[in-house]
Amino acid sequence: MPRFGLQYTSLISVTMGVFMTFVACGSQLYKVSMHGDSGPRPTVQSAKAGATTASASGGKLNPNSATYGIHAPEGWVSLPIHYKFDTRMDSVQRGQIQRAMRTWETAVGKQLFNYDGIQTGVNGDSFLDLYSSLDDGINGLYLDNNWAKTGKDRVVLATTIWDNESDLSDRMLTADMRYNNNDYTFGDSMVLWPEEGREVADLQTVATHEFGHFLGLNHVESEVDAQSIMVPSLYIGQGVTQRGISSGDIRRMQLIYGCSGSACNVEATHLKIGRLVKDPG
Repeated sequence: MPRFGLQYTSLISVTMGVFMTFVACGSQLYKVSMHGDSGPRPTVQSAKAGATTASASGGKLNPNSATYGIHAPEGWVSLPIHYKFDTRMDSVQRGQIQRAMRTWETAVGKQLFNYDGIQTGVNGDSFLDLYSSLDDGINGLYLDNNWAKTGKDRVVLATTIWDNESDLSDRMLTADMRYNNNDYTFGDSMVLWPEEGREVADLQTVATHEFGHFLGLNHVESEVDAQSIMVPSLYIGQGVTQRGISSGDIRRMQLIYGCSGSACNVEATHLKIGRLVKDPG
């Protein structure tokens, strides 16, 4: 298992920023890059239109642009987004993922997701490669024990992939989320222990970041919003969580999906989500 800029810490409990907690005894804290963890399925047409796409997306990379940090300004073709779980995911893992979903639903005050059950007999290893999981049209959340098949580096925690409505559209049609179950053990990092050379990664933390991509957000540089869950790095390890989102994350998500009721008060919603991730109830 590769190691990532590790720091050794013993018998400490700290809060970093507004949403990161680390409680450990003799544990290790790792910072993992999230670069390369998401993207649309490459197509022949999109490759031909590469120069046009790069030009059109320039504003999304400019911190002064209204669409900075957003890859799908129009969001999904339709809501709510129907999804299914990998048959190997246990109830704790499913619960952590659904709490991450609830964070983003709270951010806009709307239902964004609809649970369609477990995809019987299907897991991440059922697919030939990374993008073939999109072919069934099911928005799936998968554990990959054979991570090499995805073509992603071993240090990558998870990846979110999607098909847009067309090559010239940013509207999302279908998406999958694949978790590197070969090199990491996913669940509640407050109770998990590393096993079989796999480091602990808090699933709710990783899922909150990945659902940002799943719903239309890009990475945000820390110089722009240091508290954003969409900063392209996460801390992992036993007892490490980063389950909250920033006010900026809320504003960017509301630019895509609007807001309803009290969620339109961004600062109050930020406080509400902070309470929610500390005590999910």
